[in-house]
Amino acid sequence: MFKYFFCTILLVCSIVSHAQNTAADSLLLDLTRDESSTTESLLPDRMLITQRMLWGEHGLYRKVGIAPKVLTNETREHELKIRRTMFRIHQAVGLATAAGMLAQGIVGSRLYKPGNYTDKLKNTHEGIATGINIGYITTALMSFTAPPPMVNRKKFDNIKLHKILSYVHLSGMIATNVLSQQIDGNSNPANIKKWHRAAAFTTFGAYTAAIATIKFEF
Repeated sequence: MFKYFFCTILLVCSIVSHAQNTAADSLLLDLTRDESSTTESLLPDRMLITQRMLWGEHGLYRKVGIAPKVLTNETREHELKIRRTMFRIHQAVGLATAAGMLAQGIVGSRLYKPGNYTDKLKNTHEGIATGINIGYITTALMSFTAPPPMVNRKKFDNIKLHKILSYVHLSGMIATNVLSQQIDGNSNPANIKKWHRAAAFTTFGAYTAAIATIKFEF
């Protein structure tokens, strides 16, 4: 079992490593844009609501002085470097979170087998869950609060698919946590455990697929 665990981790490491290089190349293209860009073109027309609230022309970070109030090629170049750093953190923590999900699946399967239950195993399961939640939230924050790119393309590509899958695993994470709180004291815990496990597997599947989509460009 642990052999498959480490093989999976190596595979995900390979994918993330390639994704980092791809992201770096894309960002370097952003950093070398024509110096004649106007202020309006320095920010994309389409941004995540969190990016617009924080990094928009009148965003919170510009109002409080965290980000420069005046947009220039130089200030946007600095913001894109911040974006690049945040995405590297996003990828690294995302990989660790995926490893935690895999470990959680192994521990959870043992925990649910008749006769295997122990307080120590349950505490391990809950401890890993806490680590996964922290890692997941950190990964999400690095994505949602990063400075916007120079351009947000409308076409459907691997990045768009990555975002769609993020909605799936986000929903799965919420469902997994909610269901986990309903197991103890429930009149039919076996049924809740079944749905809890299904939500967890769906989350892991969507999460690893989201990582994989970064590698396969289309």
